[in-house]
Amino acid sequence: MEGDGDGWVRCARDHRHWGRFGAAGLLLHAVDDDGVVRLLLQHRAAWSHHGDTWGLPGGARHSHEEAVHAAIREAVEETGIDGGSVRTRHAFVDDHGGWSYTTVSADLPAPVATSLNRESEALAWVALGEVDALPLHPGFAHTWRLVRPQPVVLLVDMANVVGSRPDGWWRDRPGAAARLLEELAGLRGVTVQGVAQQPGAQVIAGVVAVLEGAAAAATEPGWVQVRRAARGGSGDDWLVQAAAALVGEGQRVTAVTADRELRGRLTRAGGDQLQVTGPSWLRQVLGSDGSGQRG
Repeated sequence: MEGDGDGWVRCARDHRHWGRFGAAGLLLHAVDDDGVVRLLLQHRAAWSHHGDTWGLPGGARHSHEEAVHAAIREAVEETGIDGGSVRTRHAFVDDHGGWSYTTVSADLPAPVATSLNRESEALAWVALGEVDALPLHPGFAHTWRLVRPQPVVLLVDMANVVGSRPDGWWRDRPGAAARLLEELAGLRGVTVQGVAQQPGAQVIAGVVAVLEGAAAAATEPGWVQVRRAARGGSGDDWLVQAAAALVGEGQRVTAVTADRELRGRLTRAGGDQLQVTGPSWLRQVLGSDGSGQRG
């Protein structure tokens, strides 16, 4: 029944909550043109429960609704975003016993325009590093430390990755490299799971791709930063230099290569701020997360 979720309940901890069948909110983030990951937050109207605080767009679930659908529906109602463009990823359930709040993680490539309804004083795309400075809704403040994603820059050994794919690398290196670059451009703002060194949710905030040899002629797509090794130069040296520079800027880096010697050099250059993974991880990300909505 439409709208049957509105109402107050008490959980097993004797806390009063809105939503007869629980509630859900959308943890929606995107990457701006400066590579900053931003989270869409709602400044709650003063009259609302825990009013005048900042939290996620969301609200009560209806009896027939999955949490993902409820989170997107509420976000559309409260922010005016296009729900069909949102790429959903995973959910975190805060169970209070008889009542639960589901935080649905989702992303967009870039921040989009929003519009207010009566439930909000303001809406803002807030940089991840600035969220903690806001007066947060108590429930969101508790959950935020558990669901907060980490921005990461991909550093891609193009020769190694494309060489691992059976798509004609040895026949048309510039063409194969250009195809991979276009795929990498589609990863803007995508949420991934980190590898062993840095587990947890991460957001791809940038991609740096190093080209060498004949592949250096590949066309550069938008958003991806391409580094072209000098003729006769070592692409490995360029990758190590790029890793050191990115870490020096305070970036977390995921380097993608299967070259064992290079992996060791990158690890030494990046320290704790760098994780190394192989081409199969990147192919999985491109295949499952690189385009369209995922639930």
